[in-house]
Amino acid sequence: MSGEVPSPRAAGDDARLRHIDALRAIAALLVVWRHVGDAFVALGVGEGGRWLQSVGASIDVGRIGVVAFFLISGYVIPFSIHPERPAAVGTFLIKRFFRIYPAYWLSIPLGAFATCWLWGRPFGAFEFLVNLTLLQDFFGVTAAEGLYWTLLVEWAFYLLCVVLLLCGSLGRPRHLLGVSIAFTLVYSVEMFVRWWTGRTLIGSPAAFALLNLSLMLAGTLYRTLIDEARSNDRVVRMGLHGLLLWHLFVLPVGSVQVIGFENNATIPYALGLLLFIAGTSVVRIRSALTDWLGRVSYSIYLFHPVVFMVMLWCLLRLPIDSVLRRQHLGVYILANVAITVLLATLVYRWIERPGMQIGRRVANAWSRYRERVGVSAGAPAAGLGGEVLGPEHDFRPRHGADPLR
Repeated sequence: MSGEVPSPRAAGDDARLRHIDALRAIAALLVVWRHVGDAFVALGVGEGGRWLQSVGASIDVGRIGVVAFFLISGYVIPFSIHPERPAAVGTFLIKRFFRIYPAYWLSIPLGAFATCWLWGRPFGAFEFLVNLTLLQDFFGVTAAEGLYWTLLVEWAFYLLCVVLLLCGSLGRPRHLLGVSIAFTLVYSVEMFVRWWTGRTLIGSPAAFALLNLSLMLAGTLYRTLIDEARSNDRVVRMGLHGLLLWHLFVLPVGSVQVIGFENNATIPYALGLLLFIAGTSVVRIRSALTDWLGRVSYSIYLFHPVVFMVMLWCLLRLPIDSVLRRQHLGVYILANVAITVLLATLVYRWIERPGMQIGRRVANAWSRYRERVGVSAGAPAAGLGGEVLGPEHDFRPRHGADPLR
């Protein structure tokens, strides 16, 4: 030990918000549990551990993991935008692009091979090209992996952050709370109308998109008000607590009264929110294992279908009485986790990390260019009334670390 006082950067990095990496690791493993369990049991493999699949399906552990991922994005992403720097919007979007797309592009041919071509399902050049844009859902085109819709939600949140920044609202907790409540209200009205009458107003996909964005903003506010205590605004604090109670209790209880427990999405959403609150405020897990799993969690999420679909295809070609086909489902889940983590580690080292480094270089070059031509997107953002946002409006932690960096 040198006895030196840690620099602000070192203190802020604090091993990359290690409890958030642990949450990301847990969320990714929950998704793997659900997908492997459903696929294997549906095709008659792993019947000895069917209870594992039943438990995972009954509370929808996969959706719990996805909800936790969305909340983590809200907890992290807005704090990576620096409006005081040149070309803030451009540099933010460039870094996000290089964070998401390189590994995603690699997952398309691997996913197509594992989920389509191996099984004789069509996935041609047109589908491949459309998948490269991440807009396949808009065009009704088959996705190489069914989980890609969550990446589209991520991008919708990035663009929402940009809009809020340009409107002068990203640094204003009351504005964020208002948007979050509005999105939740639209979702809630849509669901209650559907539960009671069977009709829809805007449709479930749009309603759930608003729900996801609402929870992401709630993750932002949660960090600002509760974890970082950067605001003493009682209105916002009470509003956030009310919003959390609505998602944790009011919606689940109300929906159970109308549609029961089965296929009730409000329950895993509430459990995902509970997991997020527990992991950020109650039990902050910090370990070398979860540090690493958190770093590679994006690739775990992207590439686990490649692993389990290929493994399942191979197992189904063995004799039905083969010992390899008669293992406990837990064995298959653990085997898939082990292989997926190995693959994710390789992807992180050779694709994700270089992609992030390129993104930083491109973003820095873009920032320097914009500065040279005299366009400073890094001027203090204007509020809704045209006023300049000063330090008192900046709710962001001074040394917060971005686990996706």
